[in-house]
Amino acid sequence: MTASDQQNNLEADHQMPSWREVFLYFLFLGFVNVGGPVAQITMMFNHMVEKRRWLSKDRFIKIMAFCHVLPGPEALQLAIYVGYLKRKLWGGVLAGVTFIVPGAIVMIVLSWLYVRYGKLHQVTDALYVLKPAVLGIIAAGIIKLGRASIRNVFLAVLLVGAFVGMRFAGINFLLILLIAGIVNLIRERGSAVLKRSAPTLPVMFLGTSALIPFSDSRLFQIGWLFFKTGLLSFGGAYASLVFVQRGAVAQYHWLSDGQLLDGVALSVATPGPFMLFTTFVGYVAGGIPGAVVATFFVFLSSFAFVLGGAHYIEKVRENRGLQAFLAGVSAAVVGVIAVVSLDLIPEALVDWPSVGISLAAFFLIAFLKRDVALVALGAMVGGIVYASARAFA
Repeated sequence: MTASDQQNNLEADHQMPSWREVFLYFLFLGFVNVGGPVAQITMMFNHMVEKRRWLSKDRFIKIMAFCHVLPGPEALQLAIYVGYLKRKLWGGVLAGVTFIVPGAIVMIVLSWLYVRYGKLHQVTDALYVLKPAVLGIIAAGIIKLGRASIRNVFLAVLLVGAFVGMRFAGINFLLILLIAGIVNLIRERGSAVLKRSAPTLPVMFLGTSALIPFSDSRLFQIGWLFFKTGLLSFGGAYASLVFVQRGAVAQYHWLSDGQLLDGVALSVATPGPFMLFTTFVGYVAGGIPGAVVATFFVFLSSFAFVLGGAHYIEKVRENRGLQAFLAGVSAAVVGVIAVVSLDLIPEALVDWPSVGISLAAFFLIAFLKRDVALVALGAMVGGIVYASARAFA
């Protein structure tokens, strides 16, 4: 890296936008952050690094790595982290709340329509356009994040190893990230560094249950289920499906597996974290109060982890051992994202027109450098138009 590049990175990392800029940006992001965590992270990279230059590429990648080793929705955590960097504690809270609230309101409205009128068949038609477009956004994001993360051949090997380990060996997501970080740490700093010190992060105290009296109320059950979901969903937002299915479906019987999948489908078309399908489950289980309680508790851990951990990381981010660890994690994250993306292909690419939509979205972002948010909004509008045409046909 040249002296000029280092100076540009330093200026970007220390840029302090006004409260108004922070609020308006994250509110805008709250309305357009569709497509799940990978598409959302790609969108934030496009805005924060390439457009607004709030952060350098290197800083963004390291923040992303930190958020990926935490339980819960990584895109939300990244937004909270950047808000904290630019406007401290209340900036982090503001960024997280505005990232969630628009999508949560939309999800509550859709949940009300679902409960009142039954399944929304029009959603399937809208998703016919949206799903392949999102897949194109994700593909462009993998290339962009890969270029920023892979700075040498060894990191490329870690990326491939992470992909193979998760795709073919079924190794746990979190274990892959930890192994990649430790291996790169040993390579760059030597095994002696592990004996002297190891990267540590603050861990939330897990004895909360002892402080809460037992209750049979429905709202308590909703709050406790989704608090555990947010706290223990290591591996990103997709891991939360397991907790919700076992609790809301198998244990409490608030809804069926089919209804849970309907909620997940609605969350894909809704701005905000993928885990907003928990708002749908909360509404079905307990109406608007249930939706609010589910949303609050499922994201509570993310705020606590990031706002506590960000302060620690900011103090030690110049530690070369920690940076080597996070560089290894960053490389592995791209490989794991690629695995998740492959699992989405069968549902998104159902025929040749859907393949064309996906390729068009990829081409617009990867080659024509179009804003990810505009591509996502265009796909949403296209889905609505297609669904309306089918309804009146």
